[in-house]
Amino acid sequence: MVEQQDNNPRGVVTGIMITLFSVLISTVLFALFFTTAYLKKMPYGRSQALIFQFTSIVIAIGMTQFLSRKIQGNKLSIMQGFLGGWMASLVLAIFICSFYTIFSSITGMQLLPKGAFAKVLMLYSGIGIIISLILAVILKKE
Repeated sequence: MVEQQDNNPRGVVTGIMITLFSVLISTVLFALFFTTAYLKKMPYGRSQALIFQFTSIVIAIGMTQFLSRKIQGNKLSIMQGFLGGWMASLVLAIFICSFYTIFSSITGMQLLPKGAFAKVLMLYSGIGIIISLILAVILKKE
C-alpha cells in the first residue's frame, strides 16, 4: 500500500515560517526607525520606546494572523490566531533584544541594563496576549 504524501500547507513548519517572516519584517521596521531616530539625534525616552515597541508588536501579531488566515484558505480559529500571535510576540522580544545588543556593541550606548531580557520578554508576552486575543477575535473565520 502506497501512502500519499501530505502537501497540506497547514502544517507546523508553515506556521513557524509565517511567524518568523512576520517577526523579521517587524524587527527590520523597528530597527530602521530606531536607527533613523538615533542618527537624527532625536530624543529616545520611555514614551518613544513604548510607541516603537507597541507598534512592532501589533505589526508582528497582525501580519502573523493575517498570513495564517490567507494561507489556510481564509480560515482561522480563535485559538490558532491567539497562539500564533502570542508566539510572534515572544519571538519578537528575542529579536528586539538581539537588535539592542548589536546596536549597543556598535554605538557603545547602553540600551538595556544587565538582566533586562526577562523584563522585555514578560512585557512583550503580556502585551502580546492582549493584542493576540483582540486580533484573533477580529480576524477569526471558520
